Amino acid sequence: MRDEILQIDELKTCFDTRDGLVTAVDGVTLAVERGTTLGVVGESGSGKSVTFSSVMGLVKKPGFIAEGSIRFNGRELVGLDRKDLQRLRGKDIAMTMQDALTALNPAYTVSEQIVEVLLAHDDSLTGSRRAKRKQALDQALDMMRLVGIPSAETRLHDYPHQFSGGMRQRIMIAIALACRPKLLIADEPTTALDVTIQAQVLELIADIQRKLQMSVVLITHDLGVVAEYCDNVVVMYAGQVIEQGPTRDVINRPQHPYTQGLLGSIPRLSDLSRKIDPIRGTVPELKNLPTICRFMERCKRAHSSCRSRIAMQSVEADWLVRCISPGEEGKA
Repeated sequence: MRDEILQIDELKTCFDTRDGLVTAVDGVTLAVERGTTLGVVGESGSGKSVTFSSVMGLVKKPGFIAEGSIRFNGRELVGLDRKDLQRLRGKDIAMTMQDALTALNPAYTVSEQIVEVLLAHDDSLTGSRRAKRKQALDQALDMMRLVGIPSAETRLHDYPHQFSGGMRQRIMIAIALACRPKLLIADEPTTALDVTIQAQVLELIADIQRKLQMSVVLITHDLGVVAEYCDNVVVMYAGQVIEQGPTRDVINRPQHPYTQGLLGSIPRLSDLSRKIDPIRGTVPELKNLPTICRFMERCKRAHSSCRSRIAMQSVEADWLVRCISPGEEGKA
């Protein structure tokens, strides 16, 4: 029996704009198993970040959750009041944002930003307000050491602009992990970092996951990252999940033409003669989504049967694809 820490069922998140209703997430169903890493991939605008902002209760007006269910440890989050969500965020579920420089407050030292989370959520802090702050500061120092900040004692009171991009990302991870959450959502944790620092940040997350027995959602554009670090993968397109399953299966035998296209777009150093085969066309506008297969206009093997609403179907156990002719020869 699968032990799922997070379950999302038929989630629909919309934005009421001047141009009409925009459906950013449309019927997303997925789960995160306890202690595992789930990779979520897809082009910009596919709904990855909005899905997990919905989980965190961070979708603000004009956005709203129109339908669906989000359960964390069996507890329904949709409709939860603001105070209960605030108690949950940071303590049980934490999220790192895409751009560490803009996510961190430039007016406060990094230690103050870690301490703020601890004072808000850590029930183990005792004594007077001053005593609690001293304990939280000690824990902030421990967290900076845990995420590999060199000379953490001397950098404790530095400001975000005094850190490099990679170090700022580590500070973001320290803030997210301060209260030892059960689930970490890492939204593009390696954006704008060079390849060497990317690897260090990802290894850091994997190492801390093992130490804390934590579940991780890794939102990324990079299928290479997914192949290396994720147990399972969800591929999203135009607000829908179009393929999901064990990472090894999906990477080695992709069933959906979009997943095949993503893999076909990756350059391979092992075969320099191989031409990159990019996916033609563009993602459909979210305010005017087709009722037929949303990838049809970009698919090289589309046919008349694709002019219908396509449901997810099973390929193998725990492996689903939104395509009426999955796994056919040829790539998108």
